Amino acid sequence: MKIPRHWVREQRELCGVQCHLRGWSDDSMDAARQMLEERARLLQEFYAEPVTDERARRLRADLASLATAGQGEYAADMLEPVVRGLDAANIITRNRYGSLVLNSTDTCFADVDTVPQTLLQLLKSLFGAGAAPEQRLLATLRQVGVEHPELSMRLYRTAKGWRILFSGPGIELGSPLVDTLFTRLHVDPLYSALCRKQACWRARLTPKPWRLKLPRCPQPASSEEAAALQEDWVQQYNRACSGHAVCRLVESLGPRVQHGIVELHDQLTGVSLNADTLV
Repeated sequence: MKIPRHWVREQRELCGVQCHLRGWSDDSMDAARQMLEERARLLQEFYAEPVTDERARRLRADLASLATAGQGEYAADMLEPVVRGLDAANIITRNRYGSLVLNSTDTCFADVDTVPQTLLQLLKSLFGAGAAPEQRLLATLRQVGVEHPELSMRLYRTAKGWRILFSGPGIELGSPLVDTLFTRLHVDPLYSALCRKQACWRARLTPKPWRLKLPRCPQPASSEEAAALQEDWVQQYNRACSGHAVCRLVESLGPRVQHGIVELHDQLTGVSLNADTLV
């Protein structure tokens, strides 16, 4: 999971160029700041001389090496405050617009925005005889269940589409089975790409603030200032979230999911509210 616990970001002018600097670490804020300063040094040296393709290539290589130094393939694309660590495979963060997000390496979530139709299905729908998108999606999941009876699946309705939870043998990050399921179910490609980059699956747990008519969430410059900076906004947000649901359960298929993460997901997303309006 490529979500660092310590991070810092800063905008700084280097040789007349406005640069967005970032540093991160799982170890300490000092290490995060050291990374930021080293990135600043590399950019300062780069812009101090005429830009060439070769120098740009070297800069990209140096920045990539710095980002993964001592961390294997680790390279953070998202810098989000960690709100709660659940276990080694699951943490809750607050995303850039203020919603809580579950990040998991052992429970697969998939977002589906559209359910493609065959030409025959499209023609039937024009005359009111075609199956609704949700029913087509359910039919596909039921077929998956026949082919993989060991899989646990839960289909949720969201404000703009659906969320599917998978658990069971073969459900692992980057596994052929997950890739096949994502392709077959037409999972949002942007979501799939984000999962690959961050090496985890993500599920939004709480409403999008603008759907509650709230102002923007304050953006911290570092992980250590996030709690204090966002405290008042979070209190207002939590009050506004009361009584609202992010998703509702449509159907559960396969064996019962034996994982507390599912119960936590359903609790925080308001599944039990069975709300007509989702946010």
